[in-house]
Amino acid sequence: MIFKWVANLAYFWVSSTSSPFLRTSRLYNAAGREESEMLFHVTFEVHDNVVLDGDKRLREMLGPQMQEVMESGKVREAGLLTGKRGGFFLVDIDAPEELYTLFGPEFYGSCAIDALPVTAIETAGEIFQQWAQEGR
Repeated sequence: MIFKWVANLAYFWVSSTSSPFLRTSRLYNAAGREESEMLFHVTFEVHDNVVLDGDKRLREMLGPQMQEVMESGKVREAGLLTGKRGGFFLVDIDAPEELYTLFGPEFYGSCAIDALPVTAIETAGEIFQQWAQEGR
């Protein structure tokens, strides 16, 4: 999976086309206006005080919730972080509050959660170009 990400990043630099991995979705409403979902990078790491038997119970609890998250249709990418007791998700959501319903008390009660909005490379490029034109 990391190789795929690196390959996508390299493709971006070579072709000046951003990786589909980081691109926000383009949706159109009934009026034909473009809307985009919010893309969030969510990392989770199990609290340090969950050990031994607690770890087994945690896996029994998180497993079904993780499957529910994966089947929600909101996840673009996901993976476990090697060397940590945690992982990440890239999720398309309509509002930040949706993270609570998506991950639920199973994650929020047992893991440290870090959720960051992701800006598409194209959008950042447009902003940086505008700054350059303004001499900023």
